Amino acid sequence: MGRKRKNRSNSATAIRGSENRVPVPLDTSNSQEVKKAVDKKSLSMLNKLYYFCTRRPKAHEELSVLVSMFGVYLNRKDGYTMKPKGWVNDMVILAAGKIMMEEEKATNGVVTRHMFSPQFVNKVICDLNQSNEDSYKPWCIEDVSLFILPSKLGYDINQCKLIFAPTLFEEHWSCYAFEPKDKILYVLDSMHDKFSTRKKNLDDAMKRRFEELLVLMNPGLTKENASITLLRVDVPRQQNIHDCGIYVLKYMEIWDGSIKWQDKTMPDYQRKEILKFRQSLICGWVQHPKNEVREELLKAAGLWGKLC
Repeated sequence: MGRKRKNRSNSATAIRGSENRVPVPLDTSNSQEVKKAVDKKSLSMLNKLYYFCTRRPKAHEELSVLVSMFGVYLNRKDGYTMKPKGWVNDMVILAAGKIMMEEEKATNGVVTRHMFSPQFVNKVICDLNQSNEDSYKPWCIEDVSLFILPSKLGYDINQCKLIFAPTLFEEHWSCYAFEPKDKILYVLDSMHDKFSTRKKNLDDAMKRRFEELLVLMNPGLTKENASITLLRVDVPRQQNIHDCGIYVLKYMEIWDGSIKWQDKTMPDYQRKEILKFRQSLICGWVQHPKNEVREELLKAAGLWGKLC
C-alpha cells in the first residue's frame, strides 16, 4: 500500500492561523485577588509578631531576650515600650542607633551618620547638675574616650557627615545633630514650642561640650577656632505625649538638614504612620538575620517558616 500523504497545506494554514491570532488579554483579576490574599495573610502574621513582642511581659519574662546582635540586647521589658502609645526607653534608642550604624557600614563600607548612646547626654546633664565649678570643668580625653576615640569605635567620627545625640530630658526625648564640617549643632525637638529655661541651659551646655569635642578630636584646633553655631530646627510637632522617642528614631534614620517636605526637613507623620514605624522597627529587629535569638523567637510566636 502507498504511504498516506500528509496534508501539508492544511497544517501550514493552521500554524499561520495560530500565529496571526490576536492574543487574548490575561484576566488579572484572579492574580490580583491572590496577591491581596497573600498580603492580608502576611500582614496578619506581622501583626501577630508585633503583639508577641510588645505584649506586657509576665514577671518571669521581663528579662527574656528579644534581640541580640551587634553587642546590644533588648528584652521583653524593652519590647513592651514599643507597643502602641508606649514611651520608648533608652535601651531601644541605644539598640536602634547601633543597628543603624552597623547596617550602614555593611552596605556602604563606612559610617557617615554616627549615633552617640543616650549615656553621652546623660553625662552632660549630670555635669550640669553639679556645682557651678564642676559643671563648667572642661572635659579631657579620658572623660569621653569611650564616645570618640577611633580605637574604641573602629573609625574617626570627625569624618562623619552627622553625629546624633539622642536626649532624654525632663521625661521627653529630643535629639541633637552635629555637623562637624560646618560646625553647626542642630536641635531637633518634636515639642520645640515648649521651651523651658532648663532646656535652654542644656542647649548651651551641649554647645560648649561639642566645642570641647572638636578640640579633642582635632589636636591642632584651638578653642577659639572651635566655636560652633546652635540652630533650633522647625520640625513637625508630635500630636501626643508618648511618640517623642519614635520621632527621635526617625531623626536618626533620615534627617540630613535638607528641605524635602514643603518647607520642612522632616515629614509631618500621621498617627497610623507612627504606629507602622513602631511595628516595622521591632519586627524588623526580631527577624534580622543577625539576631541570635531569631529562630527561637519566631518558633515561640508560631511563625517560624512563615515570615522567613
